[in-house]
Amino acid sequence: MKHPKEQIKRFDKPFIAQHIILFTCVLLLIVSGIPMKFPNQAWAHWVVWLQGGMKARALIHHTAGQALVLLGIFHFAYYLLVARHPRFYKRGILPLPRDGIDFWQHFLYVIGRRDKLPPMGRYTWYEKFDYLGLLWGIGVMGITGMSMLYMDFALSFIPLSWLQVLWAAHSEEAMLATLFLLVIHMYHVHFNPEKFPMSLTWLNGMISRHEMVKYHPQELEVLEGRGEANAPPPDAPMEDSPPSRPEEEPHA
Repeated sequence: MKHPKEQIKRFDKPFIAQHIILFTCVLLLIVSGIPMKFPNQAWAHWVVWLQGGMKARALIHHTAGQALVLLGIFHFAYYLLVARHPRFYKRGILPLPRDGIDFWQHFLYVIGRRDKLPPMGRYTWYEKFDYLGLLWGIGVMGITGMSMLYMDFALSFIPLSWLQVLWAAHSEEAMLATLFLLVIHMYHVHFNPEKFPMSLTWLNGMISRHEMVKYHPQELEVLEGRGEANAPPPDAPMEDSPPSRPEEEPHA
């Protein structure tokens, strides 16, 4: 990797703050919630004890869950009412039909049938998949979790049998989200050999030019066209730079 210290701004402070609140809430929910799925395991008792007992564990879980729901509401309100340029439905984070093509070409690259990654924009197809999974997770966990927290209120609208289904959905979705975060998301973000032991983008909002060239060449073209990214020095050829493709997504 050449010129690894050359950095380009990728995320602003509101985005960074939302992400920090998000993963803090999620980690608290995992630590305080998973022991309840395995109540007969010895390690679960120790995890609950470390949190101060069942009452403290419940307080942590309920507070983090409500904070996560509020964050989801704020996220939509912020991008719908405050940061309205471009409009939310035109933002690059939302999937487009061409993401299916990017997925297939990326797969061919992984198995050695393609020399280079497909030229992708501000967000790759798997980053968009992460985002959709996040929206789905907040929706499902928020609805099911609130129904459990405010059980008496929920029972005034739905029968107990439905509420029991929501409990099961809450538990299984929690395990699915936890495994996805630990196995897939953490690899792409931190454990990838190019980023190990950790990418600092979540903290400073910066990304290396090498990553931009390899994973977001279209976005780099847009930034350089606006004068928001310095051109590489003459002795630093752009590695893995695929042919350009017209940018269809607005900068988000």
